[in-house]
Amino acid sequence: MRTRILAVGVFLTVLLGITGCGPAAKNAKAGERQIWYLNSGEDGLEHAPYEGAREEDMAGGGLIDPGLITEELIGDLLEKIQTVPEKSDYRPLLDEGVRILSKSLDGNILTLNFSKEYNNMSATREVLTRAGIVRTFAQLEDISGVRFEIEGHNAVSPTGVLLGIMNADSFVEDAGKQINAIQHVAINLYFTGEAGTSLRQEARSIYYTASKPLEWAVVERIIAGPKVEGNYPTVPGNTQIISVSSANGICYVNLNQTFLANALNIDERIPVYSIVNSLVNNCRDIQQVQISVEGESSLIFKQSMDLSHPYEADYTLVETPPTEA
Repeated sequence: MRTRILAVGVFLTVLLGITGCGPAAKNAKAGERQIWYLNSGEDGLEHAPYEGAREEDMAGGGLIDPGLITEELIGDLLEKIQTVPEKSDYRPLLDEGVRILSKSLDGNILTLNFSKEYNNMSATREVLTRAGIVRTFAQLEDISGVRFEIEGHNAVSPTGVLLGIMNADSFVEDAGKQINAIQHVAINLYFTGEAGTSLRQEARSIYYTASKPLEWAVVERIIAGPKVEGNYPTVPGNTQIISVSSANGICYVNLNQTFLANALNIDERIPVYSIVNSLVNNCRDIQQVQISVEGESSLIFKQSMDLSHPYEADYTLVETPPTEA
């Protein structure tokens, strides 16, 4: 795995955030790439063509290491997103206040490490800026994902979600328009029966805010408990979610100590697979789930459920789905 540390001397105000962007085109030449900006009201994103140097111009008609081209493009894009096109009313994604302490390209993952002032941004601006930054850099062929760090630690969104690795597909369309919007989706949750030895599927039609991912909404509803008569809870109702994040097909669910200390008197597999099955069933791109307790995963839940590794869904535990509430 090759890691290239890129020189940094840039000051920025990181307007962090998550919402909105469709897939960006790969392999596009410089003139076809876009730079994202805040709109004049700072409640949405706009874009304009990137007018930086083309790869063939960088090479001067000769051969050049593609990695060096990528590094030069990263540096140029970082400069561009701090300014706005002439005769436009756009606002730059980056402003004074927050420093980029370092940036590095490890394989195909670009890491941007920000100073602690990053956490001072409002939730709305955080969403828009993160979306704009990720979409801008996701256009580069050598970059498959972008990771945000704060003072060398993985960044957490204002809603408490560990951000993980992001790409253009991490965001829904129309970034600014989706902030604080209400999303509606039909999901299947898994609770248990009176004996506590199997799972029961419970269909729900739920609304949730776009400021938190669907994964968070699913775990919240598992904790809140069933609505269908004859179904029983699988997780203590006073369990708190510390964070929920996803990367590389794995959803990481971090709960407080209540999940472990006040575990219900049911089969030890049921609480774990209640969460795992519910997330895998409803969340696209999630194949496995790892549960931790206050950041610690080297734990045994009840008698033998090892939390140190992620779990795949197990539908052999599921009874015939009950009638919808």
